[in-house]
Amino acid sequence: MEKIEIREKSAAGSGALNTLVGYNLRRASVVMLNDFEVEFAEVPLRPTTFAMLATVDENPGISSAELCRLLGIKSANMAPLIAEQEKRGLIERRAHAEDKRVQILFLTAEARKAMPKWRQQALRHEERVLLDLTKKERATLLRLLRRVWSGEEG
Repeated sequence: MEKIEIREKSAAGSGALNTLVGYNLRRASVVMLNDFEVEFAEVPLRPTTFAMLATVDENPGISSAELCRLLGIKSANMAPLIAEQEKRGLIERRAHAEDKRVQILFLTAEARKAMPKWRQQALRHEERVLLDLTKKERATLLRLLRRVWSGEEG
């Protein structure tokens, strides 16, 4: 695989910012977001919408409340995201069989068909960004990041 340059090689120097985890997480996040945008340039997907669609794909019939909980997104923020994906023809909302107030979500046939390609694109994107890390370093990074956002002990 050809290595695509996705970040500046110059570091911020040896200043105090380099000792702050938040600053380094933000810099890494910018690299991830920028490369995701490049990988998905042909498809108007952002990391959040990809996560939504992938989660609905893995959990057909999931409620919007459960989707919010799984992705750590507030309901007020999720509602317009779901509406946007529904308008694009990627998500379908249905009333819950037992509680008509609850909406359950499904991918449309179009989204189900595209999802394998989108998953491959996401993997290609991560491979490119993490190219300089060993398999063990990637596993450690993933484990530590999960601990940061989930609060679980390692």
